[in-house]
Amino acid sequence: MKVSFKDLLLALLFTTVILFAGCSSVPKPVVEMAGAKAQVETAVTNEAGKFAAVELDRAKSKLKRAERALVEKDYLTAKQLADEARSDARLATAKASAARAKQSAQEMKGTVQSMEREIERVQNR
Repeated sequence: MKVSFKDLLLALLFTTVILFAGCSSVPKPVVEMAGAKAQVETAVTNEAGKFAAVELDRAKSKLKRAERALVEKDYLTAKQLADEARSDARLATAKASAARAKQSAQEMKGTVQSMEREIERVQNR
């Protein structure tokens, strides 16, 4: 069987069209963007700026980059950055919660020690 140049060219064109169609079929990452924004807002509400500033800044930066990629219709990059922003914001939220819990435990310890001293003082009268 003899293949003509025209047949090869058509096959190459068809393959190229299929490849480009496959590459452009990444859906707009609406859910991922919304999830990332919500998680960043949660981190801010949980005082991550005070207790996990680095992680929160990283999340905000990635979210901004994801928004730019979305505007440029680079949906794959937008999705990846939104997922990373959400993860960074979750980490910031967790670190802030842990820091607040530690702070609360230290305050409780101080209160208990103060009460113990007061009890001891009253008993030694």
